[in-house]
Amino acid sequence: MKYCKQCKIQILDQTSVCPFCRSVLEKVDEKQTEPMYPQVSIPQKKYRFLMRICLFVSLIAILLLGVINYLTYTGLMWSVICDAGIFYFLLTLRYTLFNQDEGHTMKIMVQSLAAILLCVLIDHILGYRGWSVNYAIPCAILLVDTGIIVLMIVNMQNWQSYILLQLGMIVIADIQILLYALHIVTRPLLSMVAVVSSGILFLGTILFGDRRAKNELKRRFHI
Repeated sequence: MKYCKQCKIQILDQTSVCPFCRSVLEKVDEKQTEPMYPQVSIPQKKYRFLMRICLFVSLIAILLLGVINYLTYTGLMWSVICDAGIFYFLLTLRYTLFNQDEGHTMKIMVQSLAAILLCVLIDHILGYRGWSVNYAIPCAILLVDTGIIVLMIVNMQNWQSYILLQLGMIVIADIQILLYALHIVTRPLLSMVAVVSSGILFLGTILFGDRRAKNELKRRFHI
């Protein structure tokens, strides 16, 4: 019997790759009752206790920062920026501790979206100048695209799993074009570069990936 780590299913056929994601299968001994490798992860109870400590400290920090900002207010709500950074840290910590089975593709997507929202929030608090939509978001898209290429090269056995992340970057890049049409994005050069970069990466993956890329799309969207 063989097992696919990516799809988390057992395969009974005499094949060496998963029929769904094309990942290399691992042999599983049906008589084996103990795990092949020792469990070295921290139990979920310790994770939860650590999360509660971080949440308690964060709430105290938010309260203190709010009081200090109120007493020394000079026209800038800098405590809100600090609060957003704290929430981003808590999101990162929680997603890392309690979503280990979800895969780092979705984690990258969630962290990227959270970072983009954080940049937009900071831009508005500092007196909106448009740097978040003109520069920060397109640069984030280009950075994630570069990371996708690196991950696909490093993880050659399962490169097709990053197609979903590519589609996510295409959607965000298209939103940038929509913002330009609404005159929210005033300097569209980087946004255009991000759209072209994401589109070329996705088309290249589909064309050169051939059957594995098409199977991944079918598996993700049931088409």
